Amino acid sequence: MTARTTTITTALAAAIVGALALGAAAPAEATTPTPAPSVSASTTPAPGTSTSAASPSPAPDDPPTADPSPTPTPTPVVPLPQVATIDKHVGHTTASRTATITGTHLLNLAGVQIAGVAMPDLVVLSDDLARFVIPNAIDYQARTAAITTTAYSDPTAQPTGLTFQYRVTSKLDRQMAYAFRYWNVSSNRTFGYLSGNDCANFASQTLLARGWKRSSQWFDYGPGRWSPTWVSSTALSRWLQKRKDLATHLTYAQRDLVSVGDIVQFRWPGHPKSYSSWDHTAIVSKVVVLPNGRHDIFYVAHTTNRQYGGSTGALAAWYSGQRIKGSTLHIQFFHLRR
Repeated sequence: MTARTTTITTALAAAIVGALALGAAAPAEATTPTPAPSVSASTTPAPGTSTSAASPSPAPDDPPTADPSPTPTPTPVVPLPQVATIDKHVGHTTASRTATITGTHLLNLAGVQIAGVAMPDLVVLSDDLARFVIPNAIDYQARTAAITTTAYSDPTAQPTGLTFQYRVTSKLDRQMAYAFRYWNVSSNRTFGYLSGNDCANFASQTLLARGWKRSSQWFDYGPGRWSPTWVSSTALSRWLQKRKDLATHLTYAQRDLVSVGDIVQFRWPGHPKSYSSWDHTAIVSKVVVLPNGRHDIFYVAHTTNRQYGGSTGALAAWYSGQRIKGSTLHIQFFHLRR
């Protein structure tokens, strides 16, 4: 090869290499440009770069966020009953009476309590008027008792600011207050105590507290100095049979005429067939009207030491079940007239 041919070949090769390099640098017309990568919120920004610039704003056409759970409807608050007035403020310890109260929201009134005891026969007449029965005092004792209420919406007792005052004022009040104060006392410096046989002695004491006056037939002058009518059930029965000004004799069949404070006497089986003696004397402490309309009698007494001993109905049924002759004749009463 000549020197001239070599020079031409070298120049041609250089030209071809230059053309190829120029074609590689120019982009093809049909090629789609590759987009720049987006920066995600989790990408760590370069030093000096604001993080807010790295977080892209949501597109306007992004789907809406789902609604939260609906808020439940709140339970309506029922106002508690409020008592403003009561028409009975004072009364006997041994009596029951109907009381009327006024106030607001009484349709929500579930109960009325005096000294914590629920009052019976509550009748709500309207949203501002109700009535109920106030029974005898607990244990027939004088006290000033707070009045509270409970609601259907809240069983917690709520104070009303009102009170009822039980007073010992009548002769029956005095008799029953004495009976329930000393029913379980087994010694007495004033009247003495007959161990195992103190029933008539105790009953006589309650009659003295009621207002009966000692007499030559019925007296006590201290321990060991009593008349038979004061300490003997049989003697007391015979004396009262004659003293119709003091008491009316009632059989067991007439028990619906008996009241609290009256005398009840029992004869135990096995005593003389003449039925002339009585074994136990007590004072009527409660009268219960049974579903059949008849009355059952309970008593307070010594010897057996009871506040609500009885019932006389159960005892009469026991007598009958034992086929004891004249079973109902083993119970008698004296309805007090003074």
